[in-house]
Amino acid sequence: MTDLRVLVVDDSAMYRLVIKGIIETIPGAKYIGRACDGQEALERIATEKPDVVTLDMEMPIMSGIDVIKAVTERNLNTKLIIVSSCSKAGAEAAINALELGAYDFITKPDKLCGSEAIDDIRQQLLKKFEILQRKYKLAVSHPEKSINVVNGEQEVIAFENSSLPRKRVVAEKIVAPRSVPPSRLALAPRAIVLGCSTGGPKALLKLFSGLRCELGVPIFIVQHMPPIFTQTLAKSINDISSISVKEAEDGDKALPNHAYVAPGGRQMKLVHGRGGVEIRITDDESDNFCKPSVDYFFKSVAEIYKERALGIILSGMGSDGSEGLKKMKEHGVTVFGQDKESCVVYGMPRVAQEAGLVDKELSIENMASAIEDVIKSSVKGSPGHASAWRR
Repeated sequence: MTDLRVLVVDDSAMYRLVIKGIIETIPGAKYIGRACDGQEALERIATEKPDVVTLDMEMPIMSGIDVIKAVTERNLNTKLIIVSSCSKAGAEAAINALELGAYDFITKPDKLCGSEAIDDIRQQLLKKFEILQRKYKLAVSHPEKSINVVNGEQEVIAFENSSLPRKRVVAEKIVAPRSVPPSRLALAPRAIVLGCSTGGPKALLKLFSGLRCELGVPIFIVQHMPPIFTQTLAKSINDISSISVKEAEDGDKALPNHAYVAPGGRQMKLVHGRGGVEIRITDDESDNFCKPSVDYFFKSVAEIYKERALGIILSGMGSDGSEGLKKMKEHGVTVFGQDKESCVVYGMPRVAQEAGLVDKELSIENMASAIEDVIKSSVKGSPGHASAWRR
């Protein structure tokens, strides 16, 4: 397998040296050079075509945000991983970067001293590289021909000769039969619940910007993110949405036309309170070690709302969410999954889809209208007639 070629971009000589050393310890990754500012970075991206770039945000001459915009405008095929500080300003920059097209982000410590801080950065990069290596494993091991699984179907794909696929041509398609459970909405949903990870912020911003009407139910969001970042994400969604969005707090009432984002580094669940459904924020562990965990939250949704919920699984790596969806499915809820083409990482939706938990896959562009159609059709009492299933 060809290694992922990585360019390190940072105006700090210390961070360049540290990240270079980390990359050289990660199997399947190859350090190809560094850039000290955004302008130099853009030049090297255009000429050397790295597969991955670790990108600092605050740099002279040309900022990280400017680099992302230029890479997107020029359609340069590289994955930009933001290196962000654990601060409010760093979180705002990272969320903005993800919205503009960055692949993902990692956080750096306030002080780069000791093996613990360096190991933390290494573990974060290792996870990002692992998913990229898995995503392109077949393509790079045999650049002329590869088999890819797309929404349960097998495709034989031809690629240009490069370390990552630059162009694909479908040479042959073999459709494997699969059983898809029938969609149904027994009763109008009383809550909408979403789970996501890598690629989630961009998907959430797209989804909420498309919601045009009041839904009359609360919305709950579990996004894999560290503390501070979830608060910034909630604010970013609130700024572009007609729905009031906030980071959830312990004791919050589940109000209609309000959305609640699970706080980073903690768990969120629902309970019956004196005034109705309430949010509880806990430090409980979860089976998949995620905090917040989609599975942890979805299991509480199954207990509280039974069949009266609409489940949505968006872009993200791993399988978090599927166990919770199984519990929800036992009550007959409807589940939407983001489709492969619009996902940054088709991991969480893929696992749910292959487990038979997704009633309909939708592009993120059509997700908002699908949600609105479900609510409208449920209110009218004709769930089978919903146009929410349009792709």
